[in-house]
Amino acid sequence: MASKGNCKADSCDKEVRAKGYCDRHYRKWRKGVMGKPRHRACNENDCGKAPHRRGLCEEHYLKRYTKKAAEPAAEAEAPAAEAAAE
Repeated sequence: MASKGNCKADSCDKEVRAKGYCDRHYRKWRKGVMGKPRHRACNENDCGKAPHRRGLCEEHYLKRYTKKAAEPAAEAEAPAAEAAAE
């Protein structure tokens, strides 16, 4: 089988697997860590994951939007629990 060439990542001379990268660098590229990403990235700084909703990855979306919705409910439950304990 003919060689596809060397990896295009800096200081890497391993054989190409796909998209011009060796196996290790190709996996990093798929995760959005290096090179031109394969998908749009989350709007949070230095995240690099694919967006899920509102331009954020699933992790950042859940932190930002479910936390705000859960905090008032937790504050409302605390006085009710104290009253029930008395």
